[in-house]
Amino acid sequence: MSNGNSPLATAGPCGLMVLAFYLACLWPGAVGMAEHSVFVLLIPLGLAGAIVQSVAGIVELSRGNIVGGNINLAFSAFMWYGAGGNLLKFLNIGPANTAAADGWIFLVMGLCMLGFTPIFLKINLSMSVFILATDTFFMGWALSWILGNPTLFLIGAWALPVVIVAIIWDVVGTMLNSAFGKEVIKLGPPLAGSVKASN
Repeated sequence: MSNGNSPLATAGPCGLMVLAFYLACLWPGAVGMAEHSVFVLLIPLGLAGAIVQSVAGIVELSRGNIVGGNINLAFSAFMWYGAGGNLLKFLNIGPANTAAADGWIFLVMGLCMLGFTPIFLKINLSMSVFILATDTFFMGWALSWILGNPTLFLIGAWALPVVIVAIIWDVVGTMLNSAFGKEVIKLGPPLAGSVKASN
């Protein structure tokens, strides 16, 4: 999945970190722990995150990491979509409720992530937890909006803290293990076999 001869270091951790920042704002508003007005913060977080993930995706593709590169670029597009959608709503441009379209957009992303799941299950435990929670989030919200089922929305929303914790676990472990040249933080065994992850 990676080019060991590349002079570039991995940019995967920064792509994951900005995703965690974004989700840490989305989660409390989605489950009712904060007013929906906090979603205005998703505009700058989404714009900054989209730029960082675009750069991370290009770096990873330059390193020959087809999975990490393409997923970072796809997530950057999702960040642009989130930031732009929230900006238009706060400016009262267009419809206030876009759930009819959002559901199908999330379904496409959710099905893609489900398709990528076997790859993540072979990396390590932190990435296995990340992908399973991410699948739950995307599919929960997609089906909630398409079917009009609020319970599925809450299930997806409560998958977000699991995604965030998995990201923190993985990026801190990856960076410390790389910096010290040894296993400082265990990332856990993969749930399904193993595949060489990019470094």
